[in-house]
Order: sequence, then structure tokens, then C-alpha cells
Amino acid sequence: MFAYTIAKHYNISLTEVYNMSDEIFKQSLVWALVAQDQEEKAERKSKMAESASDDLVDFDYSFLEMEEF
Repeated sequence: MFAYTIAKHYNISLTEVYNMSDEIFKQSLVWALVAQDQEEKAERKSKMAESASDDLVDFDYSFLEMEEF
């Protein structure tokens, strides 16, 4: 799974990933995971901005004026 993540992020083959040294593999994985996380955050932010509306919602607080309350 981690090898696929690196290969996808850097657009390289799995063979190239498997030939990396352990140190380069670990650092490449960290960068790929951070980039993936940032992309997901940006996507969520974009979706929230698209779904946000300027509609006003009226709330009925008249029940607070009732004597039984």
C-alpha cells in the first residue's frame, strides 16, 4: 500500500519504488502522505464552500414568551 502511494504520488513505477533505499522510501512516503492529506483538506474545504449558502433561516422563539415555560 505504501509503495503504491509513493508510486502514484511521484508518477513512477512500483519497481522504481522497490529499488529505493530505506531512507529515501521513508522520506518519499512522508512527503506523499502529507501531500495526500493536504489535497484531501483542500477538497473538503472546496466542497464546504460549494455547499454553503446565503439563505437565512428564521427561528421561532415565541415559546419562550409562554407562561407555562
